Amino acid sequence: MRRIYRILGIAPYQNLKTAMILAAEKYEEVELTAYTGNLEDGVQLASQHMNEGFDLILSRGGTAEMIRTIASIPVIEIPVSINDLLRAILLLENVTEPYAVVGFPNITRPAHALSEMMIYKMNIVTIHHPNELDSALKALKEKGYRIILCDMITEMMTREMGLEPILIMSGSEGIESAIEYSINMCNIIEETKARSRLFTSALQIQGMETIIMKTDGTVLFSTYNKENISSVINYFKKQLESSQPIPAKAFHMIDQSLYSVLAEETSFLDERCYIFCLEQNPFPTNASKHGIRFFSYTEISVMYSSSFYSLTSSARLMEEKVRMINQNTLPVIILGERGSGKNQMAAKLYLESSMTKYPYVTIDCQVINDRTWNYLISNYNSPFNDQNNTIFISNIQALSLQRQNQLLSLLVDTKTYKRNRILISCSQTLDSDVTDPSKNFIDYLTCTTIYMPPLRELTDDIQNSSSLYLNALNVELSRQIVGFTPEALGVLTSYQWPDNFLQLKRVLTELAALTSTAYIQYDTVYQTIEKEKRQYVPASSSFDYNRTLNEMTREIVKVVLAQCGGNQTMAAKKLGIGRTTLWRYLNEEERL
Repeated sequence: MRRIYRILGIAPYQNLKTAMILAAEKYEEVELTAYTGNLEDGVQLASQHMNEGFDLILSRGGTAEMIRTIASIPVIEIPVSINDLLRAILLLENVTEPYAVVGFPNITRPAHALSEMMIYKMNIVTIHHPNELDSALKALKEKGYRIILCDMITEMMTREMGLEPILIMSGSEGIESAIEYSINMCNIIEETKARSRLFTSALQIQGMETIIMKTDGTVLFSTYNKENISSVINYFKKQLESSQPIPAKAFHMIDQSLYSVLAEETSFLDERCYIFCLEQNPFPTNASKHGIRFFSYTEISVMYSSSFYSLTSSARLMEEKVRMINQNTLPVIILGERGSGKNQMAAKLYLESSMTKYPYVTIDCQVINDRTWNYLISNYNSPFNDQNNTIFISNIQALSLQRQNQLLSLLVDTKTYKRNRILISCSQTLDSDVTDPSKNFIDYLTCTTIYMPPLRELTDDIQNSSSLYLNALNVELSRQIVGFTPEALGVLTSYQWPDNFLQLKRVLTELAALTSTAYIQYDTVYQTIEKEKRQYVPASSSFDYNRTLNEMTREIVKVVLAQCGGNQTMAAKKLGIGRTTLWRYLNEEERL
């Protein structure tokens, strides 16, 4: 079924109105309603009727220009053709007096063309505003011109000056040309609207709402129609007004609801704008309480720079390795004891990567519950089903063997590691009957490995990082501590630090709180370290001699292993036995 296009005609003079109606009758797809009104009258008529379901407005000359400034629908101008001008000149064929053509460029452009083509000598005066007419007509009158070829704008003032106006009227061919142009424009507009409806439907099917905004907050397009649309729009306006770069993907709290938001900068008519695609509550709101958290680049940057590990020389020595590893997006597994800086190393890999526009997702296997685990493995909104994120899975040693295999199978079978950057950490454990899970992940995911050495192997770091951290503690605790006495520092550097940087940070905080002098004293450090030893190593007085030799040997091996922070190689060396023998003692069951 052919669409009927409704056209509002505003004619500066009555004859043009009649000609417009006659021309429109030739086109079945056009329904034209015409009124007569010049300049301000025409503008008033357009303003009065244009919202009555018309597709566009058809007018001429200066009236069309003025209507265009207030119209909310397209305005098509009937052109002044060479034929229109030639018909007016032919009226003067037998007139011997000089004449001039006066008008806006739509009148004078065809006059210049006709003058060049027909070698007519015409005085042509171009104006760009009605205020210029008075002086132009006075100048022509002083030069002896009495006849003026013009449009409706000029005709009235010409008569008032006692000159003779010849109105340049539009012929049927110009009107029909404008109507045909109007039909083509309506077809294009209709197709564009249909495409917009089609694309809107397609966007809605994909499950995410879309809002397109200019940088000044003007909404160009939106499929979001929920009750809190004003809050969402205002939230994005504040994002655009902020000097901070807008991340390509992030999670935002808007009106106490969590949204996953994709953002992309683009342009519209040479103006910058942003496309926001948002989805409400893509994961359980309590997920962060049970091991899953989502961070932006800014949050991770602040977290890393304020960490104890970032102060260490070990962190600086790792920078080149981080740069080399980040030349690709292969999975990375970070190995080391508890508190050795594995979480900070994962953050550093993210901060120095090419994926900082996208979120950093942490999954702590030590604290996830059954509900969160099922969400991770089965829910379509799981981070594992997303893409372009950096996902840090920490403490995989805390998972049961069944869940370790389930996780590894999911990462491999669904190609999660190809759609996201996967970082994994595995801590050594004293539970000797638990198989080290890192080997399977390294083999099946083709991981790059990073080993985080324990603090006891970084004696220089104990002194350097402690001094740097004291500066932060002075600010936090209102102290003026400048360092340690040599004896106190000796106690620090000789301790094994089974909990590594995590433990050192805690001990330093306690030492600073207990110190009121410029230097931390030996006694303060000694007493604090002794307390740490009792916390991490069983007291010898509790040793039970009423057992078999194998039982007592296993107990001694476990105590020494704890003193060595779980490092089996160091424990075996300290006991004077081989690592295989140590492993056998730890795993041997009583067979008597």
